[in-house]
Formats: sequence, C-alpha cells, structure tokens
Amino acid sequence: MSSLEKLQKAKSLTDLAKLLGFTPKGVSYVLYKMDAAKKYRSFDIPKKSGGVRTIHAPEPQLALLQTRLAELLYACVHEKKKTDRRFWFASHGFHQGRTIVSNAEVHRRRRFVFNLDLENFFGTINFGRVRGFFIHDSMFSLEPKVATIIAQIACHDNALPQGSPCSPVISNLIGNILDSRLLALARDARCTYTRYADDLTFSTNEKLFPTEIAVNVHGADWEVGKKLRKEIEKSGFFINPAKTRMSLRRSRQTVTGLVVNEKANINQDYYRAARAMCNSLFQTGFYFKPGDDPADATDNLNPLEGTLSHIYFVKARRDRKPRVNKLARAAGEFNPPRAPEDLYRKFLFYKYFAAPKAPLIVTEGISDITYLQCAIRALVKKFPLLGKEEDGKVIRLVHFLKPTGTSRDILNLGHGAAGQASLISSYTNNLKNYAHKPMANPVIILCDNDDGPKTVFKNAEKKGGTKITTTTIDPFYYLGENLYLVKVPEGATPHPREIEELFQPALLATKLNGKSFDPKKDHGDDTHYGKVAFAESVVRANASTVDFSGFEKLLERIEAVLKHYAALLAAPAAPAAAPAAPAAGTATP
Repeated sequence: MSSLEKLQKAKSLTDLAKLLGFTPKGVSYVLYKMDAAKKYRSFDIPKKSGGVRTIHAPEPQLALLQTRLAELLYACVHEKKKTDRRFWFASHGFHQGRTIVSNAEVHRRRRFVFNLDLENFFGTINFGRVRGFFIHDSMFSLEPKVATIIAQIACHDNALPQGSPCSPVISNLIGNILDSRLLALARDARCTYTRYADDLTFSTNEKLFPTEIAVNVHGADWEVGKKLRKEIEKSGFFINPAKTRMSLRRSRQTVTGLVVNEKANINQDYYRAARAMCNSLFQTGFYFKPGDDPADATDNLNPLEGTLSHIYFVKARRDRKPRVNKLARAAGEFNPPRAPEDLYRKFLFYKYFAAPKAPLIVTEGISDITYLQCAIRALVKKFPLLGKEEDGKVIRLVHFLKPTGTSRDILNLGHGAAGQASLISSYTNNLKNYAHKPMANPVIILCDNDDGPKTVFKNAEKKGGTKITTTTIDPFYYLGENLYLVKVPEGATPHPREIEELFQPALLATKLNGKSFDPKKDHGDDTHYGKVAFAESVVRANASTVDFSGFEKLLERIEAVLKHYAALLAAPAAPAAAPAAPAAGTATP
C-alpha cells in the first residue's frame, strides 16, 4: 500500500500517529499538553534585501513530529510524480532535484524576464486553509479529523511558521494550485513560468511582453497585469508591490538572485562583497556588509556561511547531482573555479578550527558521533565538562564535526582516518591564513586504536613529537596549537581496539531483521548490518537502557584534554606560541 493510500485510510489520531512513527500519547502530549509558549523559539535574521525575517523554530519533540509529517507528505508527492510527471512542474523550491539554479536556468537568454514576489507567503497559509486543502484536494481527500490534526501539527499562530520542517512541503502543495493557473496563463501568453517559494518568474522571447502578465506604465516602470493579479488573488495570495521588476536582455537579468543573461551565475558584486567580509573576519574576527555602518560589525558566522554556501553551490556545483559532478570532474568536463571553493574552505577552517565556539571532536565516521552523544547523555552527571542537565534535558558542551557532503568536498573530512591524517598534516599551515585566530577551545581528533589510523598516528608523531602506537597508553596527545589526538582506550592489556568494543557483548549480538552486526560489513553483504544501522537502530533507539559504562574511560580522556587546554590558556604563554612539546597527555603546562 502506498504512503498516500495509508494516509487516506487514516481515520483518527491513533492512525495518523502510527504513520508518523509516534505513539498516540506522544502526539497528544505535543499538541494538547505541552505549554504553548514553549513550543517555538522565535528570533529574527536579516534579509538580503533589508529588514528582518522572523523564524519560529519548534522545540525538539515538535520538530521531530513535523519532520515525520514532512517525510510522509514528500513520499505522497513522489508517488504522485511517478504517475503525473507535470505535478509540481513549475515549482523549484523545497524539493529534491530542484534548486535556485534549476529555477534560473529555465529563463536564460530571454528578451524579457519579469519577477514578482508574493507578500507574506507562509503567513497567508492559515490553519483553515491547511485543513481545508487536505479535506478537499482531489489528491488527498482526507478525513476531516485527520486533516485537523495535520493542521494542528503544522500551524503556529494561525499560519505556517518559517522554521518548521513541514512548512515547505505544505506551502508547495497549496502553492501548486496557483502554479496550475499561472502555467495555463503563461502558456496562453507564450511565456515560461516558474516559482521558487514566493518568487515568481515569467520570461519570453516575444517582441512585446504580454499585457496579461505585466504592463509598461512609464519608462522602466512595470505593473502586474490585471489577469495575473486576478489569478494570484483568486488563489489566496497577494503581490508584494515593492518587489516587482522587469529585466531586458541588454540589462543584467536576475532570477532568484542569479544572473541569467547567458548562464545561471553569481553576481560578481555579490561575490566580491563576500570576499571582503571574509577578509575582515580573518583579520579582526568581525565583518560587516559593504555599505553598512562598520559599527554594526558582527562575529555571527551564520549569515556569512549562508552566503558562501550559496556561492559555492552555484559556481562550483552547477546544480549537478554529486555523482554526476564527480564523474564530470574526472572526465575533465567540469572544472569549477577555484577561488570560490578556496574562500569557502578558508571560512570553514576558521569556523571549526581557528575559532571554535566549543570544544570540537572530529571522529572517523558518523556512527562514532551517535555513540558519543548517547554516552554523554547517559553519563552526564559523571562528566560535567561534557554536558549539563537543564530543564530536564541534557545540553552537550562539546560539538562534533558531522560528516556531510560539504565537509567531505571542501575540508576533505568525513573519509575516515584519511581525512583526519590530512587535517593534522596541514593544520599549522592553514592557521597561517588568519591574523585573528582565538583558538578558545580545543580540537580533538578521535580515532580507533587499531591499524586503520596508521597515517593519523604517523602524522601526529611528526607534529607532536611523541611515539603513538596501538600499545601506547597516554590519555591524550597534544599536537600543538589547539589540536589533540585521543585514541579509543587500549584495554587492561593494551591491544588494538575499535570504539564498538566499548559496548557490552550482548548489545553487539543484537539481531536486526534476522541480520547480525558486522562493523566491517561490505556492500552487497545481505547477511549482516553495518555501523550506521547499529548506531541508529540499536544504540540510539535503545539509549535509555544501553550500558555505556565502557565509554567512561574514553570520556575521561576527553575531559582530560579540556582541563589540559584550559591550563594552557591560563598559562602566561598563549598556546599558538608554545612549542609542540609536551606531547603526551601526562605532561603538565
């Protein structure tokens, strides 16, 4: 039975909860028992065009519920697209395979490009509209009670909140009604139409732009055509009059922020501004947007990271799928410009290693992160430097560098021990890129005590000056600057040991769907399951009952690093100026 059929058969909260992987009691608690004032955390972020955007971030339990709802609805959408290829045809925002680049590419080399924005896009989609859509839409036709619960999960203050995991998919479902009408209008007017969230674009190579869509009232001033305005308002949306613009072929044409005269690309002024902000950050620790008051300079890295991520995606990835991108590079068919990638790399190195906001742990893989997160949560009272309890929740005081496509492609991390070895060998040279490098917190390379990280040990020896093997038993190894190496504890009698061996044998023997755990599982092995499944489906899923006592020695080593580095910072000489020795963890500053 398809996801859509299961959703259509749901009659009650119990049925919907089951589809979302929740207990009925869990859904009821989040929706009806939880303090409404604590469901969302609100904050403002600056808009590129000026002003601020208010984000309503759901608390973790509600966020998980909304994420599960989004996953269910996306599954329904994917099923629909298999039978109707034109479903969501015009929309390029918030779904797989569509991006700002794909949205812009459609409008390349056009005589006219007309853009307009919808006003308060998420805010106009209220509770009644969400509920009514799921009841009356021919694709869903849900039970009213189920539609009501979906609207309760999705809405906040009678609107779809920006910051909710399910707002994008629901806004696209409702926005698809508008898209159907505007596609028909565009077809009749011999135009191309696309939508990226609240940003609508029409383009054409006709000699005269169709008046149904826009009218030239005076000089360079254009107004939305009556027919287009009528269709938008008929669909329950409104036009933002301050964001209506027409671009002609002889001028710079932009679509969702990308220049499209020849190919979808970044505005050079935008890139130069990002480069200037990075230069300021690397020199002083602060930056401000060109044109802003220098007194308003900030050290908040999030806005600048968003800018650099956007530039890298457009200029270096060109909207390719990762595998296609990799093959194209290997064949010499795709050579992205180096400067944007190098700038992004410098920024990420600064963020994670030169100016970490908290102690940072760099593991071999993502499963190690899951183990440590769960162990810290279970043993938080014994390790106050690693976490604290607050309002019944455990707040971790250390961060992890999660392996992602970005960390792999840009920082060469996430490839196991090879990435860790590379980080160690290039660490000192990379730090030379920054005049401002506070290094207020340590960076910990965490690796197994086996033959896998041989190159890690070799590079660490070269940098720190101390012998490191599977039988050395130092609690940690100081490598200079703010960099440390910690091995998985060697055991009472030192021997090669992987992190999974810190769990009890009974847990390692857990069967999943009849399969046994093998940490060295190969692709194509159907009789075993691997580390990621063990981490998520065995350890995290049963974290409240798992025995984490085997991790105490490892957590002690991590705390020892924090104490050692705190002592270095308190010493007269700064760690950046200190010699690499002492290298072993038993040394004192």
